[in-house]
Amino acid sequence: MLKFLVKGCLFILAGGLLSYSPAAAQTAGTTPRYAQSDALRAPNGINERPRYGGMTKTAAQREADARFVAEARQQYGSAQAAMQAHVNFGWHYLATGHAPTAIKRFNQAWLLDSTAADVYFGFSAYLRQTNQLVEAAQFEQLAGRHDSGNAARLRYYASLGYGQSLRRDYVGAIAANEQILALDPTNASALGRIGYFAMQQQDTARAGQYLSRAVALNPQDSVAYLNRGWVRYGQKRYPAAVADFTRALSINPRYVSAYANRALAYSEAGNYPAAIADWQTCLSLVSSRDRTQFYFLIGQAKTKINDPAGPVKLGAKP
Repeated sequence: MLKFLVKGCLFILAGGLLSYSPAAAQTAGTTPRYAQSDALRAPNGINERPRYGGMTKTAAQREADARFVAEARQQYGSAQAAMQAHVNFGWHYLATGHAPTAIKRFNQAWLLDSTAADVYFGFSAYLRQTNQLVEAAQFEQLAGRHDSGNAARLRYYASLGYGQSLRRDYVGAIAANEQILALDPTNASALGRIGYFAMQQQDTARAGQYLSRAVALNPQDSVAYLNRGWVRYGQKRYPAAVADFTRALSINPRYVSAYANRALAYSEAGNYPAAIADWQTCLSLVSSRDRTQFYFLIGQAKTKINDPAGPVKLGAKP
């Protein structure tokens, strides 16, 4: 059975829910893209210590810092925007297994704004991932002193959860998002993420519960409807699954995964004409290299209803 479940609500960095092409996650097992950056170390390791370890810098290092700050401010428009960008870089590298590069970016963010809570939460996450737990707790406390209304802490837990999800630590990812709910019980994004992580654990009851809470709080969350539809599909509740996929499409009419999943639900329920119609819509929304699977499914469905045109050959238009 082909599965079209979108797993895409989860590229979360310190700045929130982002679409962030330069920091696209690597495929497991590939050669690290940041190996060269990971290996760039100062002779005394100063650039791999939070706040540079409080060590005295050389004149050349201080000059390099000043040049970096000036260039970053010019590139991003302000020190605060540049800081947030480098915090985001740090979270990405940390989540994708490049802690040496992550701490360098967090340190650069600190140069740009030494009062930002996001920076100190980044330091804490780096220290936690490198098993320096006492220091991690100290930086988390320091971050709290700079945080206003727990805004940065919420981003911190979301980013921790994202990194844990990439490592398939769904228990940890759920726990991080539960911390968000402890601070903000009506956080629809955290509810949706927990629902998705519960799906990965095959805990459909919990997944359905959290996804239902997510869409109740945010009726415009097409991904949560898609995921709840997939839960209901797995429970063989095909009319309910169709309703959720249809709701997702009412929010995003070009949602290929919703059309494809709804077609599966229609097919399992025996409504082959409706399934064919949805798969034909998918053909109009995807690139030519992604159409073969839909031709195959359309052909199978036409065979089941004894369509006079017969099954569609792979690569041929229906």
